[in-house]
Amino acid sequence: MSAKLSGGVAANPRRFGLQSLAVTFLLLLALAGLLTLQSQVLVFDFGDSGPDARFFPRLVLGLLALACGLRLWVRRGSLEDAPGSLLDWARVLLIGLLIAAAVLFMDALGFLLCAAAVGVLLAWLLGERRLLLGLLLPLAVAALVTFGARYALNIPLP
Repeated sequence: MSAKLSGGVAANPRRFGLQSLAVTFLLLLALAGLLTLQSQVLVFDFGDSGPDARFFPRLVLGLLALACGLRLWVRRGSLEDAPGSLLDWARVLLIGLLIAAAVLFMDALGFLLCAAAVGVLLAWLLGERRLLLGLLLPLAVAALVTFGARYALNIPLP
């Protein structure tokens, strides 16, 4: 039985598709995080024998790497959808560049402005045209996260 698209053309299923590509990317990021964890997280040892500041990040990254590796192993023989069109990948690249720019300018512009701008631009880029969901919701979420982190959790944000 062959899969058909809406135009009647047979779909092109692949063994290594978009799902496996995303899981492989997550696996590589988790492994990179485990490798750089020692230099990224400072630990001040006061003689405690309990878990240090690297314990929970190491646990989460290890579980993520294990889950991704198991997913790739278990689903290695199944067919997946093709990775997608060039327009979809261009949109993904644009979203990644937008988030990278927000992180780069966060010290100069502040967390609230960068988070709100990214939220509004992402909503527009992904096709949301309603004012309430495309503009007001990202602004409200950015404000809640900013003030919640600063005043409720005492986390200093840029």
